[in-house]
Amino acid sequence: MKVLFISSWYPNSTNPLKGIYVKKHAEAIKKTGVKIVVLALTVSHSKRLFEKKVSISTDENGITTHLIELNSGFYKLIHVNLLLQSNFLRKHFDREIKPSFKPDVIHSNVLYPAAIMGYWLSKRENIPHIITEHWSKVDKFLSTNLFAVSGRKAYNSAKYVTAVSGFLGRSLSKHFEKPDKIKVVPNVVDTSVFSYKAKPSNSKLIFCCVAHWNGVKRPDLIFNSLESFSKQSNKVVVLNVIGEGVLLSELKKEKWNFEINYLGNRQRKELADQLQAADYFLHASEMETFSIVIAEALATGTPVLASNAGAIPELINKENGLLCNNDVDSWLKGLNDLVKTKFDHEKISGQAQNFSLEKVGNKFLELYKSI
Repeated sequence: MKVLFISSWYPNSTNPLKGIYVKKHAEAIKKTGVKIVVLALTVSHSKRLFEKKVSISTDENGITTHLIELNSGFYKLIHVNLLLQSNFLRKHFDREIKPSFKPDVIHSNVLYPAAIMGYWLSKRENIPHIITEHWSKVDKFLSTNLFAVSGRKAYNSAKYVTAVSGFLGRSLSKHFEKPDKIKVVPNVVDTSVFSYKAKPSNSKLIFCCVAHWNGVKRPDLIFNSLESFSKQSNKVVVLNVIGEGVLLSELKKEKWNFEINYLGNRQRKELADQLQAADYFLHASEMETFSIVIAEALATGTPVLASNAGAIPELINKENGLLCNNDVDSWLKGLNDLVKTKFDHEKISGQAQNFSLEKVGNKFLELYKSI
């Protein structure tokens, strides 16, 4: 079976982390034995007026990847110019992919712009189309955007639309003539890296939090609740903070009564080491359509205290963690309840195998076979 995997969220020379979870889906599909070719078109900010870079390479997973990078100081105008992007994508497909690779399925990621371009291409080539959705702003797009009609057609003509959580799937359903075509396929955790390791004996309480600290994240809840908790605790409280972002700036200026280590961005192995060494993982946010960092923490066997928001409740149960409302009092109570609860760390890790490359890849393979 041959699959053309289309995305506009994908690692590129300007942003190596962009859409990394989309790339993990491609890796999961490759592991099933499917012949997959990636066609990614990204739009990024640049000091140049306009620059188009095209590369064809084989990535570390053995996947042939066609990357079209459109870089410009006017990148926002290019991003909204769907016809221009589609023209670049279609011409590249005709010239570089179609002569040697005839896909059985076109699999697009995120409604705008990739899935609409994938829909147009699938219609022209008469190839079945599947869409995977990660985007939390679909409702706004389908209410206000010039290409909303094309977006609805893309959804409703697709054989399946997979959402990374039930929460996201339910929010999409009102846009579908047949909501039963929506299937839940989660994001991927590399369980060979994020694996179970027995917790080290420690006289301190080690907490860890990981995020791109921007937008909807709430590090203030973590810091302020730990401030109160540390005054009550008979142990030294340590918080290891991984990631960067503007939301940390003001917090870094304040003096806290617990120990804080700002570790910046970390590679996957270093992140896994931190999660394995932590007693608990903390994640505060106003909205999540999945939360890969929670899934990664669970895969290491680390219990989680998290916001009761978006898709997070789908990941948390009484055996692997606790949920909080987004206020300091609820988080303080959650911290106190968390440290009193006995958790089976190995069992937590075992439950997270549902996010493995093999499990996620096989879910996609079943959908491909059914069409």
